[in-house]
Amino acid sequence: MLTKSTVQLMALGLVGSFAATAAAQDSGALIDALVRKGVLKDQEAEQIRTQLSRDYAANTPAGKLNLSSSVKELKLSGDVRLRFQHDIQQVQGNDLNAAGTAPGTATSSHDSQRDRYRLRLRVNADYKLNDNFYAGFGLQTESKNDSGNQTMGDGTYHQNYNIYINKAFIGWTPVSGVNLIGGKQVNPFYTTDMVWDADINPTGFVQRVDLHKILELGGFEASLVAGQFVVSDSTTEASKPGEGTRDAFTYQAQVQLGIPVGDVAKVTIAPGFYWTNGAKISGDGGGEYNSTKWSATGDNQLDGMKILLVPGDVSFKLGSLPAKFQWDFAYNRDGADRGRMYAANAAAFVPSSQDNMAYLAGFQVGENKKKGDWSALVNYRQVGLSAVDPNINDSDWSLSYTNMAGYKAGFIYSLGDAATIGLTYITGDNLRKDLGGKPNYGPGSGKNSVSVIQLDAVVKF
Repeated sequence: MLTKSTVQLMALGLVGSFAATAAAQDSGALIDALVRKGVLKDQEAEQIRTQLSRDYAANTPAGKLNLSSSVKELKLSGDVRLRFQHDIQQVQGNDLNAAGTAPGTATSSHDSQRDRYRLRLRVNADYKLNDNFYAGFGLQTESKNDSGNQTMGDGTYHQNYNIYINKAFIGWTPVSGVNLIGGKQVNPFYTTDMVWDADINPTGFVQRVDLHKILELGGFEASLVAGQFVVSDSTTEASKPGEGTRDAFTYQAQVQLGIPVGDVAKVTIAPGFYWTNGAKISGDGGGEYNSTKWSATGDNQLDGMKILLVPGDVSFKLGSLPAKFQWDFAYNRDGADRGRMYAANAAAFVPSSQDNMAYLAGFQVGENKKKGDWSALVNYRQVGLSAVDPNINDSDWSLSYTNMAGYKAGFIYSLGDAATIGLTYITGDNLRKDLGGKPNYGPGSGKNSVSVIQLDAVVKF
């Protein structure tokens, strides 16, 4: 009968064989699996990782990069994406009459259409350091918070493009299962793009406690995540009283639960709450399409947001393919006050319960890991006028506008292990048509419908 120590030695040898075949960088999943099964302790696993990193550095060409002695592991990654995008927007109050023009005008365009050819470059470096510290940074084209897309020809003949920092953070794990992170970092929350655009890396501070790494929960996963994010640094503290004297922050707290259903499925649910400190800011969210001011005075973008969030999914196997049903729900308890900022006549605006609510339901199947793989998704969502923060929601779905309902469908095929091609179609129609056609105030209040087609070619490295 094999003793536990013998099994541990065999595990070390097995993992070591991965390193010998130049696969040390991919052995983390195997080590994590052995920890979960109780074959290895956290400390033993960390020792194995350290030894693998040393072996990799000593015996592989890629490992001969001269790194600081404090660096235990360095992972370099990135991607290049080429995109063709076609979108159509119909302005509210611009319905055509029989003559083909908008009522009361001599000539008018029914739709606003455009084609754009775009590229995006992202480069990432992630470090594991001694004493349970880690850090990372990322570079990308474009400065927008919700898009790294650089539109080709957006300037003079064949101009060069700027590079921006989209990630720069430090983290510390004082004890197993506890992480403290500061800086511009990958979104720490379980979410869908109904609430958070996948391109946004929030700036601020995050605390995460993975209870299942501290306690034995029998396969049940439970994590507590909190974030405090700096939105605007006030420069008028000495001269402007009240709300204008505070730096503007947004906050989110979330409980992430993973519940196994035998060996056939897993349920994930992550209730949370998103709110702000009510400080005034001027300007806008900096997003690709959120370039307008959402109130008459232009400083109220963070007012009226106390949002309950309940995203989740049920993941399972469909034959040999991974699949999941996914949902999201948001309710802004201060939505009525926020909605008045988006109406042409705020005094006559009558709030509706649908203004404060957003929900999503969808299905996803497949994954793209190697040549020949494919994946597909389809979802329906309804996003009330004031249900979510328009500074951070998806810039692709209905071009970030709220007060919309519609579909998103996509298909991705792997041309190679690192190359994919994908097609996405998005369509949305507005919910309220009584907002007075005010396109310069309020995301979505001035649109009857939006449709988007995207064709993407991506190479990862």
